[in-house]
Amino acid sequence: MTDKNSPICGADLERWRLANGLTMASAADALGLQTVRWSEYTNDKNAALPIPDPAVAILLQLYTRFPDSSPIARSLDIREFSEALGFEGSRGDVVHFAALIGRSKASAHRLLRQNGTPGRPTIRLADAIRRLSLTKEEALRVLTQVVEDVGSRQGRPDVLERGWEGSE
Repeated sequence: MTDKNSPICGADLERWRLANGLTMASAADALGLQTVRWSEYTNDKNAALPIPDPAVAILLQLYTRFPDSSPIARSLDIREFSEALGFEGSRGDVVHFAALIGRSKASAHRLLRQNGTPGRPTIRLADAIRRLSLTKEEALRVLTQVVEDVGSRQGRPDVLERGWEGSE
């Protein structure tokens, strides 16, 4: 917040989003807003106006004072997630990681080597694994088992060897 006595405005929302490394969609979701509403509050025309919804202003104040209260700590760093599972970035690692996150090899390559932006399902998958608070080995085992189960059910029993090509 700019000044503790000034009204909470759209610019405060945007500063909070940037300070926490969140995408617009993640920040809006954390505050219970649709992205259209977020854009309305933070656009150049309205950024200096007080937030009309007191619940949003209260949430922002709470998240600012008590960061642990926020449902989203920061946006997904896909490389960090890959490393947390024990991958080091070799070609074989990219192929295996692609299968584990339900993406093609080319998509995983873009994400890991070309700073691509993961889609919402990939973000939610990483969040779900992180919430389990497992060791690296346990997380990799759980994710591998789930992917094998899904591959079998989706008619791709060899998904860990062949990947998800053609299924995205």
